[in-house]
Amino acid sequence: MRRTLRGTLGATLALSAFAASVFAGQAAQAASRPAAQAASRPAVAAGIAAAVPAVKPTAKPGRRPTTVVALTFDDGDRSHAVAARLLEKHGLRGTFYVNSGGLGRPGKLSRRQVAAIAKAGHEIGGHTVNHERLTDLDPDEQAATICADRRALFGMGLWVRTFAYPYGAVDATARQAARDCGYNAARTIGGIAQWPCRGCVVAEPARPERPYEIRTPGSVRESTTLAALKGYVIRAEQGGGGLLPLAFHKVCVRGCGTFSVRTDVLDGFLAWLAKRERQGTVVRTVADVTGGRVRPVPADPAVP
Repeated sequence: MRRTLRGTLGATLALSAFAASVFAGQAAQAASRPAAQAASRPAVAAGIAAAVPAVKPTAKPGRRPTTVVALTFDDGDRSHAVAARLLEKHGLRGTFYVNSGGLGRPGKLSRRQVAAIAKAGHEIGGHTVNHERLTDLDPDEQAATICADRRALFGMGLWVRTFAYPYGAVDATARQAARDCGYNAARTIGGIAQWPCRGCVVAEPARPERPYEIRTPGSVRESTTLAALKGYVIRAEQGGGGLLPLAFHKVCVRGCGTFSVRTDVLDGFLAWLAKRERQGTVVRTVADVTGGRVRPVPADPAVP
């Protein structure tokens, strides 16, 4: 039987009351957003752009990149604060997919940490309220958790444009729900080759053909070596380029589970990746690649 979310979503929607002031500085951006969206959120002060550290360019001026790597981190794990600092150390920015219902819980990022990660120039994306496996839910429940999560993140002052399916589990109704809830694109897990093979997919097209089912080479695991991470990028480069999203979960000094990466491995990979400009390889957030304006969140049917 499919499980029901309606009993749990109500409590989570309280996140929308979190003060948007933690993100002081987006009023200037709000002026360019749809009027309905700007009216739905608390007013915030201008100036965040000046507070965001400059991103180190990863391609030579005048040279068009051929391979774009998107570094994504799922589940809002507290170790992602370390991941964000490592990215910044190398002049890179990533995409962090968080579950709004988990923020502040043991082992998870706090709301303040998420706000700080976004303020540093990283992308924050949606990941459902409580990491629900969408293919276990009926269409109404899928839409409820995807939309409620995005609505809660908006209430925190976060302009969320892309989504990641928990467990990579997606079907036609989940894709439609992600679109209907205002996302411009969504990432799944798998579909890109993890090892060399003849005729295999080594990257998404530069403009993904299915923007609501963007693929990855599976999830990065504890057993994934630095050489393997480099191999994903090199194969994409040699295959003509395109978009290569990589999906990380926990980041640890030592192994902390199957879906984790050691800090030294991640640091070494980022240092190597930041120097791939001569090969025309750059690092971008998913939202920067897929583009599109920040669309408004549909109204909550439970609120009169």
